[in-house]
Amino acid sequence: MKAIWPTRKEQMLEFNPVRPGLRYGQSPRRKLKAVHSTPLDRWILRIRSNLVPKRIARSESWLRSIRQRVNNIAALPADQCHTKFKRLVSSLHGKGHTAESVDEALANSACVASQTLGLEPHDVQLLAARELLRGRFVEMGTGEGKTLTMALAAAVSAHDGTPVHVLTASDYLAQRDAEWLAPFYGELGLSSAFVSPDMSDQERRTAYRSDIVHVTGKQVAFDWLRDNLANNESDHRLSTRLGNLTKNNKKSDAGGYEPLLRGLCLAIIDEADSLLIDEARTPLVLAAPMADSVNQREECVVALTLARLLHEGVDFTVTPGMRSVDLTPEGECALDMLASRIEGLWRATRYRDEKVRNALSVLHCWHRDRDYVVRDNRIELVDSHTGRALPDRRLQQGLHMLLELKERCEATPENDVVASLPFQSFFLNYVRLCGMSGTLHEVRAELACVYGVDVIGVFSEHPSQLKNLPAQVFPTESKQLAGLVDNVLRCLSQGRPVLVGTRTVEQSERVSDALTLQGISHNILNASQDANEAAVVAQAGIAGQVTVATNMAGRGTDIQLGAGVRECGGLHVISLAFNDSGRLDRQLAGRAARQGDPGSFVQLLNVDDLSLANELSPWVIGAMKRLVANQQTTKSKKVTAPAKKLMGTRSRFDDGQYLSEFAGAAVGISIATYFALLLVKWTQQKIECRHAAQRQRALDASRSLTHHVAIGVS
Repeated sequence: MKAIWPTRKEQMLEFNPVRPGLRYGQSPRRKLKAVHSTPLDRWILRIRSNLVPKRIARSESWLRSIRQRVNNIAALPADQCHTKFKRLVSSLHGKGHTAESVDEALANSACVASQTLGLEPHDVQLLAARELLRGRFVEMGTGEGKTLTMALAAAVSAHDGTPVHVLTASDYLAQRDAEWLAPFYGELGLSSAFVSPDMSDQERRTAYRSDIVHVTGKQVAFDWLRDNLANNESDHRLSTRLGNLTKNNKKSDAGGYEPLLRGLCLAIIDEADSLLIDEARTPLVLAAPMADSVNQREECVVALTLARLLHEGVDFTVTPGMRSVDLTPEGECALDMLASRIEGLWRATRYRDEKVRNALSVLHCWHRDRDYVVRDNRIELVDSHTGRALPDRRLQQGLHMLLELKERCEATPENDVVASLPFQSFFLNYVRLCGMSGTLHEVRAELACVYGVDVIGVFSEHPSQLKNLPAQVFPTESKQLAGLVDNVLRCLSQGRPVLVGTRTVEQSERVSDALTLQGISHNILNASQDANEAAVVAQAGIAGQVTVATNMAGRGTDIQLGAGVRECGGLHVISLAFNDSGRLDRQLAGRAARQGDPGSFVQLLNVDDLSLANELSPWVIGAMKRLVANQQTTKSKKVTAPAKKLMGTRSRFDDGQYLSEFAGAAVGISIATYFALLLVKWTQQKIECRHAAQRQRALDASRSLTHHVAIGVS
């Protein structure tokens, strides 16, 4: 079997420095052969990923050793410590890391972190940093200190001259972490920076020349695409490498263009599942505005006019989950008659049908405050996983202009695609890759198949105190909101804060209206208000505070409990959304009970949820509604056999904590709720499989395209 993924030896690289120079070129990157993986290959890797240990042991002997090193360094006089450290860095630059020097550099970084940040790394952080340096993905519990862990691994890696990219979920987090960790990096003699969207090219070049750069995956990917287009990958030829070594400047031969990046040497990814899995179905597209915007607008106006004259169920059918619209024979005949009055291409059947189908999709499959928001007379798409607005992302094939005309916004020119690349293909170009998240276990097989990297879990520093309460299923949204109000009032009477997670902006607004009607004061955070996202979420742990947030808004921001909240039971998290993946439910639950604090989580599901209805047939939804609506008002206090089965289902990563796969195992669960939760779980698995297949098809297509382009230019 000829593998396309990196081997364990390639991942470890024996700790050799990966830096610009003769060996890797002026812009280092991994060279992948254009070979397709077969389903058998992926099946074998999935089996292998299940055989890899799920969690590393505490490793007391190694921890004693590293602690002893830290104590020895702390006991040295400042001048001796500085001299010893300089010798270590000089050795690392010349010989690269060894197992011994990695431990020494890690101990030195831990000592400096304690001095500059006032934080002494815990055992779990030291072990997780070691696994990152070994080229693994690490599942680490929420609130366990992933930011400091990644900083330790980044510092150790950068000591030998390897440029390090620390990839975060948002521009705010990139800037926040870079500024907070700057004293730590500086004390170690390392330069650091962050990259933000409003930076000029020269500011970006300066930032990327730093030893450690905090940046989002999207920013670095687009900068890399721009470098590739300008340089035409000429940096990888040996003649170019030799020429670059003799030049005083770093400009390439491509019209004097100076690259933004120093290559893709090492990436440490925060929230790795979000970046490598959830966002991987959206390709990277580098675009430029088209010139003929007037004709485009006229075409879109005509398409929308024709689409509004057609009737759903008669002239066309809609598949909402796939955002697909199909014309019926009656609809095609109706279009023939309508288009007969219009001159030009509108009488061409194929052209006309494509434009009208796009217009129908915009009218019936794209919903305001769920799929997009209108802000400052502009359309901004909404990330379905995070609930964040994406102001710099546009739909292709005329869909974005159609949305603008639908909402009576100013129409902006359509874009020509200059370059396109699947997200997963981009990350495969990093010579070394590792990362962290609190929810990696469910996607370990895909990570192993695509990146050839193992997922390992680390123990929690403090036993989890999270209580998973019985899930509740409601037949209608109105009853779901009534149940929500009841939950919130009960928690407020106990002096506890509440965080309510919704999937869409529209849902968060309805929740806000329901709370306001009951006189419950609250903060609302959705894609329309994400500028102060971190500040709002950071206050969510104050006693009596109610926060309504779209999905995972504020992810990466620690929620500190206010005075007296621990004694009252901690933060209570309520999920109202049907999420595409059980991972997303686990991420939301992880906002409570951080670092050993008490907390609780409950799901309040609605059978009428549009996202669930898009995945199931109407008769199944109807049966679920009848089953849930007809359940007895007074539930039995006995534990049913299905409930016992659910209570026995534990998460593999939660130190004995009862985390139901359905977030609903509890005493008193009804048969109707049990079967509804089973159906939800099955639907989530179906969606996950479909998304994984889409990612694999995009990856295979990009490899095939690369192969054919290589033949064409050789």
